[in-house]
Amino acid sequence: MTQRFADILQGLMDNRGLSPRVVSRASARAESTILQLLHGRVLPSPELVKDIAPVLQIDETDLLIMAGLAVRPAERHPEPYRKSAEIGELIAIASSLTDEKFQKLIDAARSLKTEHTH
Repeated sequence: MTQRFADILQGLMDNRGLSPRVVSRASARAESTILQLLHGRVLPSPELVKDIAPVLQIDETDLLIMAGLAVRPAERHPEPYRKSAEIGELIAIASSLTDEKFQKLIDAARSLKTEHTH
């Protein structure tokens, strides 16, 4: 199961143009953990799946099933994170931007956050 999940994870990341570093930073997980998942050296845990699912733009329950993990009714959330699909899409887009465009995106996000708090 470990190698099968590694292949699935690699395919999802490739499809979305995400590097291990991007998944690591966006999920607040160590890059070494993501690399170990990709090489089939570590088993995915429910907590890890919960952290990386939004980055991969996939429902947590679906990723739990792909990882061969049990899904308890209490774990089924229609939207575990606010706007998780959109956040995942934003991460995928941001990961492909040039440094200059990425900085513009950061500046725009900070400006929007400032507008919201005033």
